[in-house]
Amino acid sequence: MTQKEFTYKASEMRTTAVAIAQRFGFAQDDAEDIAQDVMLKLWNLHEQLNDAAHLKASAVITTKRVCIDKWRTAHQHAEIAHTMPLIDEDSLHDRLEYTELEHWIGEQIDHLPSTAGMVLRMRQLEHRELGEIADILGIRQASVSTLLSRARNELLNKLKRRNQQ
Repeated sequence: MTQKEFTYKASEMRTTAVAIAQRFGFAQDDAEDIAQDVMLKLWNLHEQLNDAAHLKASAVITTKRVCIDKWRTAHQHAEIAHTMPLIDEDSLHDRLEYTELEHWIGEQIDHLPSTAGMVLRMRQLEHRELGEIADILGIRQASVSTLLSRARNELLNKLKRRNQQ
């Protein structure tokens, strides 16, 4: 599919993606974000798409997968909230435990593969955008997202194992 053909069909596919995301229960703003993610993924594949039917099928499948990924991510964040105890800032014991946890997380980030650790630091500690991280490291934004996801999952699994001991 050429760039011109893709551009012509893009608005229709975006509308479809938003509708699917809303059927998954996402709010309008979240559905728009999902549609944007889907359009980026489809743009990366536009040369491999044969025709409008192939584009529409790819849009539907990709939207469903992105929705599931977003749901899983939200679910994992809810799990983290339950594993992180609330601290009483006046309690010396809680402050000490929190400081020790921060130190432990820092050590775990240091033990991540170098690029994954760097991406996690830039995103979580320096609050950089994915595109900015991609430019700094000279890699694609999709690769940054993948590295960030893997680093977060590895850190989450280590935290779960630590809390079970």
